[in-house]
Amino acid sequence: MSELLIRTIVAIGLIAVLALIVIFGGWVQVAALTVFSILAVIEMSRMFKKKEIHVFLVPLMLMAGLQYVILFLFPKYLPILYVVCFLCILFDRILNKNRRQEDTVATLSVMLYPLALLLCFGFFGFDRTDVSRVALMMVFAGPCMADNNAYLFGMKFGKHKLCPAISPKKTVEGFVAGLVGGPMGGILVYFLQRLFGLNVHWGWLVGLGLVGAVVGQMGDLFASTFKRWAGVKDFGSIFPKHGGVMDRLDSAMVFAPVVAVVFHYFIR
Repeated sequence: MSELLIRTIVAIGLIAVLALIVIFGGWVQVAALTVFSILAVIEMSRMFKKKEIHVFLVPLMLMAGLQYVILFLFPKYLPILYVVCFLCILFDRILNKNRRQEDTVATLSVMLYPLALLLCFGFFGFDRTDVSRVALMMVFAGPCMADNNAYLFGMKFGKHKLCPAISPKKTVEGFVAGLVGGPMGGILVYFLQRLFGLNVHWGWLVGLGLVGAVVGQMGDLFASTFKRWAGVKDFGSIFPKHGGVMDRLDSAMVFAPVVAVVFHYFIR
């Protein structure tokens, strides 16, 4: 089976999961995002371990396991979870004589990247009748279409390296193709929203798609800096030919805060 075929099959499976989240929301969304967050923490922990850095997993797993449940049921109490987890990290560094400063810095970094960014996925979609459904689709459509365009076009026509020290396979030609793919994702969402009786103006979605293409590809490169530093090809291997959860969400999770701001302040 060719690599492209495997990538396509896995991509279809991931799209199916996203479709279930968009259609049903609620506890389906909570469960899926919780699993992804837990796996992301595990992948980041293993990556740091490659450099002999050991993150403090207890507060991170607590956040990954509870943040969407609390956001869904009791959103006003969510800051309490973050404060408790931060204090756990603080006390652990002070009281645990075996905890090194590098371990604590790594733990705090995972608290932000990816956990706080992944939390943004919970800002959309819980309300089945709201335009947040459109926002949820946009978070993934823009970066994913950009990524697919960049991969396919770059693989066939790419000649000029974009950031060889960070990601040797990425090309300028692929990046430009990604800028076309992002707005295509916006157009796709424009038509898909009609299934839910929604009508966000196409200009917002196409514009967001373009922003998502830029931000998403930058997010992909930022994730690559971690992988190059740790000397690994992918964060994980749960998705054949796609890597791990972090490899699949690295673009969307840095785009999610942008979508949240635009929808909250302009589209709603």
